[in-house]
Amino acid sequence: MKENKILSNVIKWIFIFGLLVFACVKNKEIMRKATMAILDIPTKTILICIVLANLYYVAEGAIICCMTKTCEHRLTIFQGISCSYMCAFYKLATLGSGTAFAQLYYFNTKGIDVSMATGIALSQYTFQKITIGVYGVVSFVVLMAIGNEALAKYTIYMVLGVIVISCICIFLFVITVSKKISDFVMRIARRIVKPNSRLHDKLDKAENSVNSLQEQGRIIWKDKRLFITVVLLNIAKFTCWYGIPGIVFGTEFDVNMILCLALMSVCNMIGCVMLAPSGVGTLDYVFTMFFVSVVPLPETVAAVLVIYRFFTWIMPFIIGTIPSALVKKEQVN
Repeated sequence: MKENKILSNVIKWIFIFGLLVFACVKNKEIMRKATMAILDIPTKTILICIVLANLYYVAEGAIICCMTKTCEHRLTIFQGISCSYMCAFYKLATLGSGTAFAQLYYFNTKGIDVSMATGIALSQYTFQKITIGVYGVVSFVVLMAIGNEALAKYTIYMVLGVIVISCICIFLFVITVSKKISDFVMRIARRIVKPNSRLHDKLDKAENSVNSLQEQGRIIWKDKRLFITVVLLNIAKFTCWYGIPGIVFGTEFDVNMILCLALMSVCNMIGCVMLAPSGVGTLDYVFTMFFVSVVPLPETVAAVLVIYRFFTWIMPFIIGTIPSALVKKEQVN
């Protein structure tokens, strides 16, 4: 099983690397200009981007800290931040498939029960998806109100994204709070899946995961203060990331920050519902498609996309090597 996962990750990386090489060769002139555009960005702007990118993980760490308050071994804010960076390391290393495992592993090293850790991780994921969805839908309404003519031709993509993410959010919300509906879904699944099928054992694991999710979900929904804190922190962390393109574009163009925030939110919403490992390629495609409509220079859009990916992917990955190594060292000792 472990060898299959490693092989799967290697194949993903070869595929992605191949796409990157192809994109760079095909658009080498734009990439050259994009490189020059990156070099022209003021140091002050880069520093602001670094702060915003890392504030995301500070907020994420605060969420983890808050959500473990009912545990016997509650994580400190520092441990929550360490956990968030460790997850960022595994997210890039495994292209998303090892993120949940990394969080559960970290929780386990701190003495948190597996079932409770599973519930916390699933609840955190659920609230994150719902935040992306709500943020995206509100941003879509804002974009329609602004009435940008250049973006009008992409309305159908936005509408489809809104419909799909809304369905996902409703499903996650219902599964989180309604045991009757989750039991009904599981009964249907057990009727469809044959007893001798390989999926039958996975249904038991899925049912246990849903029960853990609902147990933790009920704690959050009943604790109004915790609920509001988690929601506000989720909004804050995504605003930090969504604001990075606006900060960079603002140094050269008269681009409205609200427009950039709304566009990034819709980009992430659509990228979230398109199938790709860890959103690789989907967000980049939608980002380029939307921002080229409001920023006149394609090479500047490409430069900002590279900067965004570096600060939200590569930098957290590098920082995440530290807690990952420390946790492994603690386990060995």
